[in-house]
Amino acid sequence: MIDDHAHPFPLAFTPLDLSGFSLDVEGGPNGDQRRLALQPARLAVEMLRIRVARRLGVEPADAVSARDDGARADWSGYVRALFADADITGMVLDAGWQGLAPGDAARYAEVAGVPVWELARLEPVVDRLLEEGADAAEVVDAVDTYMGKAVADGAVGFKTVLAYRTGLAVDPDATLEKAERGLAADRTAGVALRRSGKALRDLLFHRVLERCADAGLPLQVHTGMGDSEIRLAESDPLLLDEVLRTPAGSSVDVVLIHASYPWHEQAGYLASVRPRVWTEYSLCNLFSPATTADRLLRLLDVAPTARITLGSDGHGLPESHWFGCVVLRDAWRTVRERLAGSVSAAWLDETGERIFERNARELYHLRVVGG
Repeated sequence: MIDDHAHPFPLAFTPLDLSGFSLDVEGGPNGDQRRLALQPARLAVEMLRIRVARRLGVEPADAVSARDDGARADWSGYVRALFADADITGMVLDAGWQGLAPGDAARYAEVAGVPVWELARLEPVVDRLLEEGADAAEVVDAVDTYMGKAVADGAVGFKTVLAYRTGLAVDPDATLEKAERGLAADRTAGVALRRSGKALRDLLFHRVLERCADAGLPLQVHTGMGDSEIRLAESDPLLLDEVLRTPAGSSVDVVLIHASYPWHEQAGYLASVRPRVWTEYSLCNLFSPATTADRLLRLLDVAPTARITLGSDGHGLPESHWFGCVVLRDAWRTVRERLAGSVSAAWLDETGERIFERNARELYHLRVVGG
């Protein structure tokens, strides 16, 4: 399986702490205490704990200590065995706010035992410049420069978390003039940085589509659920429909990630009717694991199988990458059983091979690097 949406994991031994396995990232004096108190009440955490125990052949109560004892002696060996158990054959890594430094992909590949490719995120550039007081034109130029360098450095695609900022209701008529006026007004009004510059961010979305088309690389767009910072109503993939109808939106592969939870049918529909739209299943397999088979079938029910990819959205400890992928494996077995007799075995074999590996290899033009 190509894990087409993952985040960095530790390169050296790190103890297993399940209290951080949560979409609740709110700070404040009681944040950690709240997450720790709610940990036993979360189904996903319990399922992860049981899966770790089962893999190690120990009682659930001993899962964390057994894992730490085994991983401490040979961290890379532990991570490699973990990822092999999930049949992970490669990872597309979004390094988030820090990005990958030169040589980082090779270091992650060495620990993971599989090739690793970089996905370049756009918002760190935008937010940093806005914080420094840059005007709209300067931000646009900087994003162009950043994307050019990322392509030269071997990035296999780009990612935007616009849904976390000003939402996916992108103005198809955004202009630089609107961007400058809106940014100035937001600064005068004291709008929070991450919620400021909607016209600018909308303009950038259009420019990014054009640059991705020029480079022949896909754009991952965060849709649907996320951590507690997101305003969920602003991440409905249908908000993008007008932009996807434009020449720019029709000329690049746009990947609606996270199965657009809870809007699976909407994502599947867009992948079915828009010429370059894909839907990708990740994140909700981590935090809504018990219903993954149902949700995967809802995507397959509408979206062409040639327009679906899969990922873990694993972040932090490598068990999250492993768990996300084995949950998808289990879900696919369930889907196969449900469809048996309704479609041919050959169609199911082809679909499994497509969604777990071939689609991602073709979409991101993956070649073996750093492995």
